[in-house]
Amino acid sequence: MKSDTPIPISGNANDVSKDTRGWFLGHFMPGDENPLRTEEVEVKWYTHAKGETRDQWASGNPVKTLNILIRGHFVLLFPDHEIALEHEGDFVLFGPGVPHSYRSVEESLVLTVRWPSAPP
Repeated sequence: MKSDTPIPISGNANDVSKDTRGWFLGHFMPGDENPLRTEEVEVKWYTHAKGETRDQWASGNPVKTLNILIRGHFVLLFPDHEIALEHEGDFVLFGPGVPHSYRSVEESLVLTVRWPSAPP
């Protein structure tokens, strides 16, 4: 959130991210005065269905990415290996330019943080 936000802001990540595929904090949030609009960080709260996969590689973004498993069993796929998130709090951190994909072994709630928040 903007460091100049004068009062605490609260809400529900599921509610504010309905039109942004789970993303609720970042440069893409509508409205110049929206306290959830920032170029410093992006945050996503998303439940992936059991069996959900990403068919194509996500191109390597020019940002750092942190995925944290809240619940479920989720696998991050990289060109030369996989990393399974199986226990609450398991995480993967990867840097700019790393192609990736995923598969959701079970219904999985994953918190994703990317920084900075840069338009593609």
